[in-house]
Amino acid sequence: MVDGGAVVGGRQDTERGGDLIDPARFLRDLANPGLVSAIDLMRWLAAAVVAVSHARFPLLKGYGLLTPEQRPLWVQVWYFLTGYYVEAVLIFFVLSGFLVGGMGLARLKQGTFDPPGYAIDRFSRLYTAFLPALLLSVLLTWVGMRWFDGTGLYSGTHPTFAATGTTLVFADNTGWGNFTGNLFMLQWFRDSLFAAPYGSNPPLYTLSSEFWFYAVFGLLGAAANARAGRRALLVALAIAATLALGKTFWIYLGMWLIGVAAAVIRPPRLPIAIPALGLFGAILILRRYIDAADITDQVLRTSALYGVCISMGLVLLGLRGRRLPWAESMAPFNKVMADFSYSLYLIHYPVLILFVAALGTISGLSGFAEGMAPTEPLALAAYAATIAVSFGAAWIFARIFERRTGKVRGWLKRHLLKR
Repeated sequence: MVDGGAVVGGRQDTERGGDLIDPARFLRDLANPGLVSAIDLMRWLAAAVVAVSHARFPLLKGYGLLTPEQRPLWVQVWYFLTGYYVEAVLIFFVLSGFLVGGMGLARLKQGTFDPPGYAIDRFSRLYTAFLPALLLSVLLTWVGMRWFDGTGLYSGTHPTFAATGTTLVFADNTGWGNFTGNLFMLQWFRDSLFAAPYGSNPPLYTLSSEFWFYAVFGLLGAAANARAGRRALLVALAIAATLALGKTFWIYLGMWLIGVAAAVIRPPRLPIAIPALGLFGAILILRRYIDAADITDQVLRTSALYGVCISMGLVLLGLRGRRLPWAESMAPFNKVMADFSYSLYLIHYPVLILFVAALGTISGLSGFAEGMAPTEPLALAAYAATIAVSFGAAWIFARIFERRTGKVRGWLKRHLLKR
């Protein structure tokens, strides 16, 4: 049990009634090992979907370029499943709001929210792995451009990229100015007016969103307990940052806040996790239909993405305050995978691009420069190897850098929070 309460219908129910909004209860929910394991499962699955989906792009032809003979049922299913990389990123946003925003509001409710400590916690969580990942992106992009661009992956001429309508030209997104923009988490906002994600690592665009979610929340959290004059300044800074980052940030911030809401709303007595998961699946199917039908209405597309986030928020809400033996049984495995999920997200793209480019340049096989059908044995072997290399590199990277987050956090607090 989480807090010694009675279990009602599989739910750990200690408080009958009470306010609809109850941030403090969330901290007790996080003592539930089943919920922690379920969150770990979501984290590593989302990262794996992103990495496995991205590994398809530089190797395999787009679905529209495949002949009927190259599209057996298993190919159709695989392309369908590996088309959810955008939705997987949005799950990260919801989980981030759930954990960071939920814990922040709970501490505000308890009167224990410490703005400097919060800032160090968030900075160390992001930058302990992000800074070496950014430097690694510089190195791998330079190596790829210098020796392995025979496939056109760095110069933007590779046909599988062109078939997806991408405008990525990794060679254009290098240089000191772009590096500095990434270093200060300004990549991608306002159509990359400030900076583009560095080199061959376009997924870095989400890291800037996370940073500014944390910053805006931290400013408002600090304002909550500040005196009037300082409170006005902090709120003004939060509003100014939000306005400066543009409408795409506003959309993503709304998705992050869905996770916050799932953390602070009192969980319902009725079991809603499974119905919410069904809703989540239905909206995912709708999302693929919107893409397949080439529907360009931005309101509809954004609404569908919000549907993904809302349904995931309901899943999280439904998991709170309940025993989850299925998740507890998976806890050791989920923790191992989740412990390098952030690293996997950070470095998988430059690693897999360089690996595929090197395979193509060294082997001289035309398939690497033209894209291959997924039914070709060489394509399947190269795809499996690319995924294995990406996961292996991420695990090593996490062992070297990400696992030191606690030590970095402790060092910063000892030296910056002397009182």
